Formats: sequence, structure tokens, C-alpha cells
Amino acid sequence: MTDLEEVIALAERGQFEGALERVWELEDELDQIGALVNVALAIRRKGGPEDWIPGILEDAEYIAEHSKDTYVKAVGYSMIAFAFHTLGYYSEASETFDTAIDEASRIKDPLLRGEAIAMIAYYTAITGDAKTAIGLFDVAFDVIARAEVEYRTKVDGLIKIAELMENSGDELFSKIAIGFYRTAFDIFDKLHVNQRAGVTEKKLQLAEVMSETGLPEVRRALLEGRYGYALALIKRKFTGASRIIGELEVALWMKRVNEPTYIDIMEKALNEVENVELSPASALRIATLLLQLGSLRDALAFAGMIDDPGRKSSALRGIAIALAENGEYEEARKVAESIPLPEIRAETLRDVETMSLG
Repeated sequence: MTDLEEVIALAERGQFEGALERVWELEDELDQIGALVNVALAIRRKGGPEDWIPGILEDAEYIAEHSKDTYVKAVGYSMIAFAFHTLGYYSEASETFDTAIDEASRIKDPLLRGEAIAMIAYYTAITGDAKTAIGLFDVAFDVIARAEVEYRTKVDGLIKIAELMENSGDELFSKIAIGFYRTAFDIFDKLHVNQRAGVTEKKLQLAEVMSETGLPEVRRALLEGRYGYALALIKRKFTGASRIIGELEVALWMKRVNEPTYIDIMEKALNEVENVELSPASALRIATLLLQLGSLRDALAFAGMIDDPGRKSSALRGIAIALAENGEYEEARKVAESIPLPEIRAETLRDVETMSLG
């Protein structure tokens, strides 16, 4: 029996006609819609016959429209809306997402209604519309939390929402992913799903470290320990100061997971930075990363390039405190005295003095 993965595999190999023939062997309507959507997207990615795409999506819409299952209608339309958005048909995407939400509102079972809304939120999220997606996830959570069902069933529904939020984060750039991971972690943690909470917390920490160059594929490689591949991706995707920052972010993550070769990556990035023009914002990010990497004197050099007095004061304070923690009190005092904002300078000098007294 054909399954969804087989159809997707055929499409990825460029065998579009064969993939489309297999679609109708699938028994599940959502699998049929998912298969058609994936074939349409594969055609665009691989330069296949573009004139096939409208007809393929019309077939997907036909299945959703004529399904007798309202859940299939809601989720199916959200999958089609995602495809429209990815293909650049933004007006059609917006209209189809609205249709999906309308269909979800008609689902009588509150658990299925909440799950359908969460699925719509997921497909909305991976278009990059984080604000709308978060709002939909909140609605889904409320629908299931207020459902008059047994506790275990309700918990399973809330866990499903958390899983979809985590999956959303996996497909998004770090700065957007952080909010999804944080909420998913909170749900897993409060429901005592400890293993999933641990996994999501690690993804959250990685997204926070990779805040400037955290493409989904880069983060996946780092989670799998493929540091060389992650660095190759950063080299391919970023240039100039951004590439240097990316290499230092990778080095910091490697340090966090006790991979000793992080030092080699950091030193390589520092050698390369001499040939790169840095903005004050880039200098601030590099100084912050070097501080966390423990390269305090290098951090100090970049902190001197920051022009904003507040940010410069914050960076210098961090370096002074770190030096004091290492027992280098005289050097810490010198750095503290160079802090431009008087109140932060005075506070840092007091803290360094207190630390020196034990």
C-alpha cells in the first residue's frame, strides 16, 4: 500500500507524474491533500512543469471542499493555504487560511476543534506569521483547557499543542522560534512531560545562542553534533561580519555542550575578523560572544568599538566582573574605570572591590 512518504520521495526525485498517480492510492484524505501540496512545492523547487501546479492545488481544494469530515476540511485548507503562501500566491493564501478557521469553528468536539486550530496555527507559523500563529495557538489552548472531558484526555490535547509549537519553532529562524519553544517548554514542564521538556529546553537554549545566524538547518546540524556541516552552511549563507558572528555562535554552543574544539573555531573566527569591516552593532555582538566564550581581552578590544554609551557600559561591566571572577582584580578595576556611564561605573567598581575582599 502506498503511503505519504513514498509519494513525497517520488516527487523529490523529480518523478512528478508517478507521484501524482500514487496520490489516489492513499486512503486518508489529509494524506491525499498533503501529498498534492508536497508535489506542487517540489515542482517549484526542482524546476518542474509549473503549469501543473494550479491543477494540483485545485485537486487538493476539491478534496477539502467535498470531505464530509469538518476536521479534514479545516486542516486540509490550512495545508493548501501554506502551499499558496510558499508559492507566492499571498491573496489566495490569506483567503484559504480564513476558510480553514471558519471550518474549524464548526467542529463540535472541543478536543478536535482545538487540535484543528492548533494545526492551522502551525501552518500559519511556518509561513513566518508568528503573531497570528501565537494567537491561534492561544485560542486552541483555551478551547482544550475548557473542554469538559476527563483529565487525561485534556492533557493529551494540550501536549499535542505543545508538540505543534515545538515543531513550528523547528522550521523558523532563531529569533522567531524562541517564542514558540519557550511556550512549548512551559506546557511540557507544567504537565510533567519531562523528556519532551528537556528536548525543547535544549532547542530553546540553542536558538538563544544562535540568535543572529540560527537558520533551521544550521540548528538541526548542531543538535546532531555535525559542527563542520553547520559551519559550512554558515559560510555558504552568510558573509562579512555575519559570518564571523555565526562562527562564534557555533563556538559558544560547542562550549556549552563541552566540545573542546570550540577554541579552534573561536581562534579561526578571530583571525578572519581582521579582514572584515564591523558596525558598532556587530562589534557589540562579537564582544558579547567573546565574553561568554571566556576570551575577555579579545572581548575588551571589540567593546571599545561600541558607540552607544549604554551598550558599551553594559559590555565593559560584564568584562570587568568576569575578570574579577578570575581573580584579576587590578585589570577588572581598569576596565570598570573606563565605563562611560557614571552610575554603572560606580556600581561595577563597588562590585569588583567587594569581590576582591572575598
